[in-house]
Amino acid sequence: MIDITVVSGNRFILMIVDDMEWTFENRQAHCRMLQDKINDYLGYIVSGQAEEARPGLRPVIRVVAQHAYSRYCLDFLERVKAFIRRKDDICDLEWTHEGEGPFEDGFSDGFVFDADKVYPRLKKNWAKDPLKEIALMAPGADAPDYPDQMILIRVMDSFIGMLVQDIGNALTYLTYDMLPEGVTVDELQARAFDNLVRDISYRTCESKEPGIYGILAGGDFEAESLCLHDIWRQLADTLDDDLVICVPTKDIVFYTKASDKKLVARMKEMARETYARNEVESPYLLFCKDVFVYARSETGDGSLSPVSTIYSYRCRKKRQRTVPCLLTVGDKKDECIYYHIYRPAY
Repeated sequence: MIDITVVSGNRFILMIVDDMEWTFENRQAHCRMLQDKINDYLGYIVSGQAEEARPGLRPVIRVVAQHAYSRYCLDFLERVKAFIRRKDDICDLEWTHEGEGPFEDGFSDGFVFDADKVYPRLKKNWAKDPLKEIALMAPGADAPDYPDQMILIRVMDSFIGMLVQDIGNALTYLTYDMLPEGVTVDELQARAFDNLVRDISYRTCESKEPGIYGILAGGDFEAESLCLHDIWRQLADTLDDDLVICVPTKDIVFYTKASDKKLVARMKEMARETYARNEVESPYLLFCKDVFVYARSETGDGSLSPVSTIYSYRCRKKRQRTVPCLLTVGDKKDECIYYHIYRPAY
């Protein structure tokens, strides 16, 4: 659908009205929106509809913005303009503003690194061979547009740790080129967990099933509790038992006493129901089918590891493979970094 058409001299102008502001948080989605719209207009021209509507006039795609164009946007539009010229020069592309302004075009909407706002993000690696491949979305779920060169960290073999920064109204995944010179992934990973412990309040509540509990953290970082050793040590001490844990979605963590087989069976049933419901309603929220056990030790260290899935009925200890492997990150390979359970420095 063409927003507005105008005839000016020997030109047939097809206008795209853009009412979005350019910010770091939305610039990729904003560019995709413009790209899709421009592609629609190019299709209209290539199909001959523009010539049929205004015979003999030169088609012009004009972006009319209500806000200033950022440098990122201008670079994008220049690339599109050059692309059109190379592809038979079927039309012109230009951009302007709606209203008198002033408009400070070319402003920087680049990323500003802030180590105090970096947090860990944990995801299941759904690949058939997670030590060789990476698949960050559950089967059937649409994958978001992850950036190239994301920082990826191996966790318990079949999970991937990433780093995100809070940029106000969104969390953005960090890539290697976002890190300032001298900042290492190891250091930033530790800082991210310190930030998580400092800023995110974890609390527990009992579910509708007595004896089965949940962890609450505001909806953004529940699953990351798997990497917080002190939480599970304290909860195991409170219940005076080892713990069985299920995390069917990113924002739902169930746990119960490992010694109560009926409660464990019921919790796994609850996790299956939650997972199945979100497969249909919210597949992007799916986290994993794994069942974890937190095992106490006499030294107080304890250990947490996946032992089965919510679709199996016996928890068997699986030997964790710890051989280093290579993670493919963009076009390069990096020695993967292992971490298991984070313990705060204090």
